[in-house]
Amino acid sequence: MNEAQAIALATSGDHGAYAWLVGKYKHMVHTACYRILRHREEAEEATQDSFVKAYQNLGSYQGGSKFSTWLFSIAYRTAISQLRKRRDGISTIDELSTGQEPSEAASATVEINDRTVALNKALGRLPAEDAAIVSFFYLEEMSVEEIVTVTGLGASNVKVKLHRSRKRLLEILQDELKEEAWTLIAD
Repeated sequence: MNEAQAIALATSGDHGAYAWLVGKYKHMVHTACYRILRHREEAEEATQDSFVKAYQNLGSYQGGSKFSTWLFSIAYRTAISQLRKRRDGISTIDELSTGQEPSEAASATVEINDRTVALNKALGRLPAEDAAIVSFFYLEEMSVEEIVTVTGLGASNVKVKLHRSRKRLLEILQDELKEEAWTLIAD
Protein backbone atom coordinates (compact mmCIF):
# COMPACT_ATOMS: atom_id res chain seq x y z
CA MET A 1 0.00 0.00 0.00
CA ASN A 2 1.29 3.47 -0.78
CA GLU A 3 0.44 6.72 0.96
CA ALA A 4 -2.11 7.93 -1.60
CA GLN A 5 -3.97 4.62 -1.41
CA ALA A 6 -3.90 4.68 2.39
CA ILE A 7 -5.30 8.21 2.47
CA ALA A 8 -8.09 7.32 0.04
CA LEU A 9 -8.99 4.19 2.00
CA ALA A 10 -8.79 5.95 5.37
CA THR A 11 -11.02 8.75 4.08
CA SER A 12 -13.65 6.15 3.22
CA GLY A 13 -13.45 4.72 6.76
CA ASP A 14 -10.80 1.99 6.50
CA HIS A 15 -9.24 1.93 9.98
CA GLY A 16 -6.42 -0.37 8.86
CA ALA A 17 -5.31 2.16 6.26
CA TYR A 18 -5.31 4.91 8.84
CA ALA A 19 -3.34 2.69 11.20
CA TRP A 20 -0.78 2.32 8.40
CA LEU A 21 -0.51 6.14 8.18
CA VAL A 22 -0.18 6.42 11.96
CA GLY A 23 2.60 3.83 11.90
CA LYS A 24 4.41 5.72 9.18
CA TYR A 25 4.28 9.12 10.91
CA LYS A 26 3.99 8.45 14.65
CA HIS A 27 7.68 8.89 15.40
CA MET A 28 7.96 12.14 13.44
CA VAL A 29 4.79 13.59 14.97
CA HIS A 30 5.88 12.59 18.47
CA THR A 31 9.30 14.17 17.92
CA ALA A 32 7.70 17.42 16.75
CA CYS A 33 5.39 17.49 19.78
CA TYR A 34 8.25 16.68 22.13
CA ARG A 35 10.39 19.49 20.73
CA ILE A 36 7.63 21.93 21.63
CA LEU A 37 6.38 20.49 24.91
CA ARG A 38 9.66 19.02 26.25
CA HIS A 39 7.78 16.56 28.39
CA ARG A 40 7.39 12.94 27.31
CA GLU A 41 3.88 12.31 28.65
CA GLU A 42 2.52 15.58 27.30
CA ALA A 43 4.12 14.89 23.93
CA GLU A 44 2.50 11.45 23.84
CA GLU A 45 -0.87 13.01 24.62
CA ALA A 46 -0.40 15.70 21.96
CA THR A 47 0.64 13.01 19.47
CA GLN A 48 -2.53 11.03 20.12
CA ASP A 49 -4.66 14.18 19.95
CA SER A 50 -3.00 15.10 16.65
CA PHE A 51 -3.82 11.76 15.06
CA VAL A 52 -7.40 11.90 16.34
CA LYS A 53 -7.81 15.42 14.89
CA ALA A 54 -6.21 14.33 11.62
CA TYR A 55 -8.59 11.37 11.37
CA GLN A 56 -11.61 13.55 12.13
CA ASN A 57 -10.53 16.08 9.48
CA LEU A 58 -9.16 13.66 6.89
CA GLY A 59 -11.96 14.61 4.52
CA SER A 60 -10.64 18.19 4.47
CA TYR A 61 -7.20 17.13 3.24
CA GLN A 62 -7.11 18.42 -0.32
CA GLY A 63 -3.72 17.10 -1.38
CA GLY A 64 -2.42 20.62 -2.16
CA SER A 65 0.56 19.98 0.09
CA LYS A 66 2.25 16.79 1.15
CA PHE A 67 0.26 14.73 3.66
CA SER A 68 3.17 14.94 6.10
CA THR A 69 3.07 18.75 5.97
CA TRP A 70 -0.68 18.75 6.63
CA LEU A 71 -0.20 16.32 9.53
CA PHE A 72 2.72 18.30 10.99
CA SER A 73 0.57 21.42 10.86
CA ILE A 74 -2.05 19.70 13.01
CA ALA A 75 0.61 18.37 15.41
CA TYR A 76 2.34 21.74 15.69
CA ARG A 77 -0.88 23.59 16.48
CA THR A 78 -1.98 20.89 18.94
CA ALA A 79 1.33 21.04 20.81
CA ILE A 80 1.43 24.85 20.82
CA SER A 81 -2.13 24.91 22.16
CA GLN A 82 -1.19 22.45 24.91
CA LEU A 83 1.91 24.51 25.73
CA ARG A 84 -0.18 27.67 26.08
CA LYS A 85 -2.53 25.88 28.48
CA ARG A 86 0.33 25.08 30.85
CA ARG A 87 2.34 28.30 30.40
CA ASP A 88 1.96 29.14 34.06
CA GLY A 89 4.07 26.07 34.91
CA ILE A 90 7.86 26.12 34.80
CA SER A 91 9.95 23.52 32.99
CA THR A 92 12.56 21.81 35.11
CA ILE A 93 15.89 20.50 33.97
CA ASP A 94 14.51 16.96 34.37
CA GLU A 95 11.86 17.71 31.75
CA LEU A 96 14.59 18.76 29.33
CA SER A 97 16.66 15.60 29.68
CA THR A 98 16.38 13.05 26.94
CA GLY A 99 16.56 9.99 29.13
CA GLN A 100 18.92 8.36 26.66
CA GLU A 101 21.71 6.20 28.01
CA PRO A 102 24.87 5.64 25.97
CA SER A 103 24.85 2.18 24.50
CA GLU A 104 27.52 -0.38 25.33
CA ALA A 105 28.37 -0.77 21.64
CA ALA A 106 31.49 0.44 19.84
CA SER A 107 33.05 3.79 20.77
CA ALA A 108 31.76 5.32 17.52
CA THR A 109 28.20 4.55 18.58
CA VAL A 110 28.84 6.02 22.02
CA GLU A 111 30.24 9.17 20.43
CA ILE A 112 27.18 9.51 18.18
CA ASN A 113 24.90 9.02 21.20
CA ASP A 114 26.87 11.65 23.15
CA ARG A 115 26.45 14.10 20.30
CA THR A 116 22.75 13.32 20.07
CA VAL A 117 22.28 13.89 23.80
CA ALA A 118 24.26 17.15 23.63
CA LEU A 119 22.22 18.35 20.66
CA ASN A 120 18.93 17.42 22.35
CA LYS A 121 19.98 19.29 25.50
CA ALA A 122 20.95 22.32 23.42
CA LEU A 123 17.62 22.20 21.56
CA GLY A 124 15.92 21.99 24.95
CA ARG A 125 17.44 25.34 25.90
CA LEU A 126 15.94 27.09 22.87
CA PRO A 127 12.44 28.55 23.03
CA ALA A 128 9.92 25.82 22.14
CA GLU A 129 8.86 27.36 18.82
CA ASP A 130 12.48 27.84 17.72
CA ALA A 131 13.41 24.27 18.68
CA ALA A 132 10.47 22.98 16.66
CA ILE A 133 11.45 25.03 13.60
CA VAL A 134 15.07 23.82 13.78
CA SER A 135 13.87 20.23 14.15
CA PHE A 136 11.50 20.56 11.20
CA PHE A 137 14.25 22.00 8.99
CA TYR A 138 17.21 19.81 9.95
CA LEU A 139 15.79 16.63 11.40
CA GLU A 140 12.59 16.30 9.38
CA GLU A 141 14.21 17.93 6.31
CA MET A 142 11.22 20.17 5.67
CA SER A 143 11.61 23.14 3.33
CA VAL A 144 11.05 26.69 4.52
CA GLU A 145 7.77 26.71 2.57
CA GLU A 146 6.60 23.57 4.37
CA ILE A 147 7.52 25.09 7.73
CA VAL A 148 5.54 28.20 6.78
CA THR A 149 2.54 25.97 6.08
CA VAL A 150 2.96 24.07 9.35
CA THR A 151 3.55 27.06 11.64
CA GLY A 152 1.59 29.81 9.93
CA LEU A 153 4.64 32.11 10.19
CA GLY A 154 5.95 34.10 7.24
CA ALA A 155 8.90 32.81 5.21
CA SER A 156 11.17 35.65 6.32
CA ASN A 157 10.23 35.03 9.96
CA VAL A 158 11.09 31.31 9.61
CA LYS A 159 14.44 32.18 7.99
CA VAL A 160 15.28 34.66 10.76
CA LYS A 161 14.32 32.14 13.45
CA LEU A 162 16.49 29.48 11.78
CA HIS A 163 19.44 31.87 11.57
CA ARG A 164 19.14 33.04 15.18
CA SER A 165 18.54 29.51 16.45
CA ARG A 166 21.65 28.21 14.69
CA LYS A 167 23.71 30.96 16.31
CA ARG A 168 22.19 30.26 19.72
CA LEU A 169 22.77 26.50 19.35
CA LEU A 170 26.41 27.16 18.53
CA GLU A 171 26.76 29.31 21.66
CA ILE A 172 25.08 26.66 23.82
CA LEU A 173 27.20 23.84 22.42
CA GLN A 174 30.40 25.86 22.84
CA ASP A 175 29.49 26.54 26.48
CA GLU A 176 28.72 22.85 27.03
CA LEU A 177 32.03 21.81 25.50
CA LYS A 178 33.94 24.27 27.71
CA GLU A 179 32.25 22.85 30.80
CA GLU A 180 32.96 19.29 29.64
CA ALA A 181 36.61 20.11 28.97
CA TRP A 182 36.94 21.73 32.39
CA THR A 183 35.51 18.67 34.17
CA LEU A 184 37.92 16.44 32.26
CA ILE A 185 40.89 18.57 33.35
CA ALA A 186 39.66 18.88 36.95
CA ASP A 187 39.32 15.09 37.43
